Amino acid sequence: MFENSEISEEFKLKDGRVVLIKRLSIEDYEKNNNYEFDHNWLNQVNKYLLGEFEKEDLQQNKEYFYNMLSNKVEDLVIGAIYNQRIIASAGVSVNLKLKKIRHVGNWGISIHPDFQNQGLATKILKILEDIATERGLKRLEADFFEGNEVAEHLYVRKLGYEIEGRRKYAALLKNGTYVDKITMGKIIDKSLKKNKKS
Repeated sequence: MFENSEISEEFKLKDGRVVLIKRLSIEDYEKNNNYEFDHNWLNQVNKYLLGEFEKEDLQQNKEYFYNMLSNKVEDLVIGAIYNQRIIASAGVSVNLKLKKIRHVGNWGISIHPDFQNQGLATKILKILEDIATERGLKRLEADFFEGNEVAEHLYVRKLGYEIEGRRKYAALLKNGTYVDKITMGKIIDKSLKKNKKS
C-alpha cells in the first residue's frame, strides 16, 4: 500500500524557519543519533503520548520502531527535519491482513516543543491525509487523551475529525491520575459521505 509513497518538500514555519518534510527511514534515524535525540525529547513531552520513552526502554523502543519503519507496505512514517535533526514525525498504519478494516488508517503525531504552534502539525497531517486518499483509504482514525486541548483544537476544530467515543480511565498518567482516551475519525473518501445511509 505505502511502498511507493515518497515525499520530500520544504515547508516554511510561521516564524520563518524552513524544515524538510519527507518520508523517514531507518537511515534518517541513524544519522546524527536522531533516534536517541527523538527518544529524549519525546520523554520530556510524553504527558499526552501513549509511550513513556524512558531511558531504560530506549533499545526496546528503537527495535520496535525500526521494525515499523521496515514495513513499507502497512506503515508510513513522515516527518520534518531541521538542521539534520528529526523534529516531528507522524505515522499511519493499515492492517492489510484483516479485510474488513483494510480501508482504515490509524495515525499518531508528535512535534518537538520548539516547533509547536508553527503550522507544522497541520501541514504534516494534511500530507498524510492526501497520501492515504491516493492509496485508497476511506477513513482515518486516531485518539488523544482527555485534557489535551491543543490536540482537540487541531484535530476536531481545524482538520474536521469527529469525536466518536470515549474510553473511560484508559490511561494512567505519571502523577497517578487516570484520564479518558478520546477516539475520533474522519471519512476521507468524499463518495462515502454522499452514499451513507442512516
